[in-house]
Amino acid sequence: MRFTGKTKLLVGVAAAALTLSACSGDPASTPSSTGGKSTEASAAAKTGFESLKMLSDAVGKKSESAKSAHMKFTGDMGGQSLTGEGDFSFGAETAMQMTMTMPGGEMTMLFVDNVIYFKSPRELEPGKPWVKMDLNGDNPMAKTVGGSLDSIKQVDPSKMLEQLADAGEITSTKEETIDGKETTHYSITVDVAKLGNQGLGMDKAAIAELEKSGVKTLPVEAWVDGDDLPVRFVTEVPAAGQKVKIQADYSDWGKTVDITAPPASQVAELPGS
Repeated sequence: MRFTGKTKLLVGVAAAALTLSACSGDPASTPSSTGGKSTEASAAAKTGFESLKMLSDAVGKKSESAKSAHMKFTGDMGGQSLTGEGDFSFGAETAMQMTMTMPGGEMTMLFVDNVIYFKSPRELEPGKPWVKMDLNGDNPMAKTVGGSLDSIKQVDPSKMLEQLADAGEITSTKEETIDGKETTHYSITVDVAKLGNQGLGMDKAAIAELEKSGVKTLPVEAWVDGDDLPVRFVTEVPAAGQKVKIQADYSDWGKTVDITAPPASQVAELPGS
């Protein structure tokens, strides 16, 4: 298993996208509805959500009650693509299992009992297909993506809206149908200067770098169904001199998921740990 260059960043971005966070988008085009028509409408008239804070509170309440979801996502950075699909459980015992396809092949990422594991076709040690990552260690790879991967502890997509509640505003809404489901599409503009220490999967240093480069606002698109549950998120964030776009689609809210750690005998330590 070898992580280099953009692949490292894409892995981190993928993890950040899970917080949606972290993250979101059809890498090749502007997100659009499928299977139905879009009509301009007032968010207040349709849902009563006159502010991002109201939307965040409603989505947070419903996703907390559901406790689990299935997610698919696609991403792109400078021509390198990343796709993934997996299941999540939220709350006190947050867990995640996702299979991703990226440059170099397919990888499975697992988060359970506050430990992150990676699995790829290339074994670091014979008979040990899994690699354990200690986010508190000195390994360069862990330092590169550790901050974003740590965000997996908050994979509940409502956490992104919660983080953005004081930094963003709803600029427009549309009623759209996504894969046969009626939704309200919220276009949100985020003020980078108001993000604070964390937002969209970025830490304080990354946010400061955006400000230094002159980025003042970031776009976020959110689709929420009539039960106040997320259906889709799309974000676009500059990274390493390029734009990273990720789209996350959510389904199967409340469905029971079973996520367990791999057997210890099949787990190797990340080189350099």
